[in-house]
Amino acid sequence: MQNSSIKINEASATHSGLVRETNEDAFWADSTIRLWIVADGMGGHRAGEVASAIVIKEIPRSIQNGKNLSEAISVAHLAIRDAAARGEGGWNMGSTVVAARLEGLHYQIAWVGDSRAYLWNGVELLRLTKDHSYVQLLLDKGLIAEEEVYIHPSRNLIAQGLGVGGVDGETIKVDQVEGELSIGDTLFLCSDGLTGEIRDDAIAGIMVDVKDNDERLQRLINSALDAGGSDNITIILVSPQQA
Repeated sequence: MQNSSIKINEASATHSGLVRETNEDAFWADSTIRLWIVADGMGGHRAGEVASAIVIKEIPRSIQNGKNLSEAISVAHLAIRDAAARGEGGWNMGSTVVAARLEGLHYQIAWVGDSRAYLWNGVELLRLTKDHSYVQLLLDKGLIAEEEVYIHPSRNLIAQGLGVGGVDGETIKVDQVEGELSIGDTLFLCSDGLTGEIRDDAIAGIMVDVKDNDERLQRLINSALDAGGSDNITIILVSPQQA
């Protein structure tokens, strides 16, 4: 099914939370080119927000220049490193990213770090991404249980991010998934300001209770704030509909 026969019901927002003085998250939502991005900056004030701003500038530009999603994310990684070398932001700045492209009902998701993508199919919430985080590595090795992920003292440490880390200091490992949506499904992108505060079952409960994406968005943000709002919160909801 081509893009011309699909319209997009989209809702997106970012919130600084209740603890952070600045919002280091950034997002891009463009239903015209069918591209959505959530970036969670790291490195503190005047660094994290610089890094996430570079992400949402470089990825759309690379996509429009013909690069695929993984290539575009790699370009953003090097752009952050180059900016830091020029003295912009901070030497230790970085960003997570999760990005989605839609061609008709075919989706591509690519990510680095612990910002997530989900698929809500009207019945269950499916996590499409696996966190690049220290606790995920421990979980994969069987060293901690699933319940310990939420309370582990190192749960905020990521294994890699744009601008920092990488396989050889230069090359970042971008993970990707793709699949097919049905009309009425919802792609769901978010920073860990949401998933660090409320669990997947609570997110699913909101998705099943509320049908309107704008209302879902507000309910999700309010739930994260009610749970403590300890980090910046960014959410994008994308639901394809028949034109």
